[in-house]
Amino acid sequence: MKRRHQVVLFAVLLLSLTILSPSFDFRGSQLNQERDQEKNAFPGSSSRNEDAQAPLEIVVAMSDEEFQAFQKIAKEVAASQLVEINLRNEKPDTYKHVLDLEFSLGENGDVVLLDSEEVQYYAQKGYLYPLNGTTLSKSLGDTVVGLRGMTEWNGYQWGMPFDFDPYILAAQSSFLKRSGLESLPRNKDQWVKLTQQAVAEGIRLITMNINDMYGTNAWLNHLEPRMAPDQVQRTQLDSQTGDLQQGIQLMNQIQPLIRLESTNSEFSPTADQNGTPMVVSLLSQLLSADQASKVDKDSLERISFETLETVNSRSLVITAGSVEAEEASRWIEGMTSATTQLKWYQQVNRLPAKQQELDLESEKLVGRYDMAKGQSWFSTTQDVPAATTESHALITRFHKKVQQFLKGEITANQYVDSIRTTN
Repeated sequence: MKRRHQVVLFAVLLLSLTILSPSFDFRGSQLNQERDQEKNAFPGSSSRNEDAQAPLEIVVAMSDEEFQAFQKIAKEVAASQLVEINLRNEKPDTYKHVLDLEFSLGENGDVVLLDSEEVQYYAQKGYLYPLNGTTLSKSLGDTVVGLRGMTEWNGYQWGMPFDFDPYILAAQSSFLKRSGLESLPRNKDQWVKLTQQAVAEGIRLITMNINDMYGTNAWLNHLEPRMAPDQVQRTQLDSQTGDLQQGIQLMNQIQPLIRLESTNSEFSPTADQNGTPMVVSLLSQLLSADQASKVDKDSLERISFETLETVNSRSLVITAGSVEAEEASRWIEGMTSATTQLKWYQQVNRLPAKQQELDLESEKLVGRYDMAKGQSWFSTTQDVPAATTESHALITRFHKKVQQFLKGEITANQYVDSIRTTN
């Protein structure tokens, strides 16, 4: 009897375990699924926290050619700094939209390469990690002051300047001499001499990219007086209408002699009589065209250039959601070292953001081109060399009007009136 009871009890126990076991397995699986869902929803927090050794996620936006060079250098630096990295290259034309979305979802990785003028915007949103408390605080002092000022906000430094590419006005030195000038134009009378020489030779005077709103804006601000939208709008509050009329006359005189392109302006360093003798472009484009030329160096035209106010600058930032700030700092420190900065400049022709290396390369450029020794790469009339948030909005807002003027669809008078009458 006792044995029968034992058998029955054993059977009941076995049945109970059999029934309960799938329930526990199912619940465990369900919890794992819930955790996975949480990780997918917030990969910048839970998943990274559980794996402190995860590779640094680095996000950039570059052309395929530039990214290929960047990837090679980034991996070399990672190896030397004992840091693992994953690189992701987004399309430049959708980069800001992607960043805004990922920052809002917490999926922004560890390090992001930003346009320097965007750093303050993302810092104010609370998306960035201040660099003052990292190992980068010491090397920040070696960067170019003008670039560093673009990444400061509320007393903190939010980005490490990486490189920059200034807009320039360039001309064939021989054309300037034929026009009776020893250097690039500084005032209306000198611009008039250039237009008269171009008309006499039956050529267009200057080439620029009609879709580059910063390039065209920089050129307009080079005229006397400054004729870019933000400057024209300010004339509503002062009485210097005589100067403004001179600017309008000069714009109308130059416009028929402008050659427009829909992509980056090409400038031949050769003595090509069919090309335009002047160009508005980024410095990197001029250097690349010079390097790509296969003609004998003796056949190359001597080029004069000077910087315009606007620069295209980029900075490396650490995101607020990163749990790898120490590793990120080490990698950024390697990417902005003297050796890496010079290597990057040699690869893509974007100037280094470290002052000592910039001075070194500037001296070399003075020997290759007709440019003023010791000239500043940045505006001396602004605190920072990039457009402010307000002027950026105006540049974007009135770019269509600038394009219409450059095409000859409206006169300079109509261009100015459309800006001054807009609230």
